[in-house]
Amino acid sequence: MQSFKAGMAVVLLLALAACASSPPAPSKQEMIIGAWEAEFEGQAMTLEYGEANVRVREFGISFPYVWIDGDSIRLNAMGQEVVSRVEFDSPDVMRQTADGQTQVLRRVP
Repeated sequence: MQSFKAGMAVVLLLALAACASSPPAPSKQEMIIGAWEAEFEGQAMTLEYGEANVRVREFGISFPYVWIDGDSIRLNAMGQEVVSRVEFDSPDVMRQTADGQTQVLRRVP
């Protein structure tokens, strides 16, 4: 019985060590970086998010954005500010909600 308890303690310690050594999950600030396809008013567009700007690939224009907390960004598009809550269903599916409307974006190359 004593050796069983000791064996279980070793297994538990190894499991805890494995969990502690795994890399932390990426933040939303890291996950948003890259190209995302979305549809706006019936038109497909690709948005390329950098650390502080989002570029509309089809039009070659970019707009600054800032994180206002861990979940929301403020985008300044030609003088109009929009605050969107950012959520990820998976690393390749992002949802942005602003003014009660949700936009689904999918990661693209």
